Amino acid sequence: MKSSAKDLLKKQLLLFFGLFILAEIVLRLCGMRAGTLLNDFKPEAHPIYQARFLSDRSGINHILASNELLMAGSVINRQGFRGSFNYTPHAVDSVRKASGKEIVMIIGDSFVEGCCPDSVYHSFPDIIDRSNDYRVLNFGVAGTDPVQYELVARHYVPALKPDHVVVTFYFGNDILQYQRTPSPGVPLFFPFKNNKWLFGVAPNDLSQKLNYNLKTADEAYTFYMNHYTLGGSNRNVLEKALGYSVIFSKIYLYIEYSIAKRRWQQKNPGMHIDESQINQISYNNLNNIRRVCDSCHIPLTIVGIPSPKECEEGVLLKTKYKDIFKDIPWHVPSYLTADDYDGMSDANHFNNQGHQKYAVFLKTILDHSRSTSKTPLADE
Repeated sequence: MKSSAKDLLKKQLLLFFGLFILAEIVLRLCGMRAGTLLNDFKPEAHPIYQARFLSDRSGINHILASNELLMAGSVINRQGFRGSFNYTPHAVDSVRKASGKEIVMIIGDSFVEGCCPDSVYHSFPDIIDRSNDYRVLNFGVAGTDPVQYELVARHYVPALKPDHVVVTFYFGNDILQYQRTPSPGVPLFFPFKNNKWLFGVAPNDLSQKLNYNLKTADEAYTFYMNHYTLGGSNRNVLEKALGYSVIFSKIYLYIEYSIAKRRWQQKNPGMHIDESQINQISYNNLNNIRRVCDSCHIPLTIVGIPSPKECEEGVLLKTKYKDIFKDIPWHVPSYLTADDYDGMSDANHFNNQGHQKYAVFLKTILDHSRSTSKTPLADE
């Protein structure tokens, strides 16, 4: 009897280990990475930082002209934006007079900077810039948000006095979950070679500090290693051993994160932000941009960019996001499809076809704005 019980136990253990190993293999094949809570973050012994952004004294992020991550065809001007000439009052006036075209200032993130057609030549700002009616001042910087858009508007609209201002709002990641404070001199992202871009603001629950800005690339990488992985310098031998397993490491890190989150909530019981407050945060940035443009008597157009997964919702997006824009007029195209993007995650962008469609959409709005027609513009 004892021998049979031992044999049964051995079979059960073998079955357990077999299923465990099979699960590990399947999870890895599905893209799950062992030892880290973030599957797109890869712990490295010698991480290589690739500086791409600079932050000025007001916290505006600019593109570093010498960086290795420029999009194909990019030319960066002295102001740290993608442009073939410098964005100064004298240069803008000269371009306006020489071309006879209206100057359109477009503010946004990577979609505006020009990601991700074959070349920025095929991006929607460049397509509009080649039209007979408009010259574009491209104020798109990858990874930025409505806080950046407001800072750019405050600084450059009164100085450059464009004929029209366009702000693009990407539904995939422009809806701010908290009131971000600008960080002068510290970029919003720290890109690493063959790795993810590390966000420069530490989560409150992990840092146990309110909106703490990670000051350097080394600090950002150390923070990610210590809080999102089991390979950081703060880990003991047992934790590092668990890091070799997808299952054990994910469970351990999830529990650890949940404890940190609960601890932060207990220390700060009044800091919970509901959906209405989240919507108000982004609205405040957009409304402040409207005020800047109104004070300069410059027309403002705000346009939405759907994420790949919601692009085919079309005009339904006007209802879905109405609480973000409230009384601010805005437009969103209704004819985009999944084929207009280079993938289906929130991190994906327009391909050549998507940029072409969006250029047609935006130019239609600009043409209507400069027209004397009183007929209301229906969303495309």
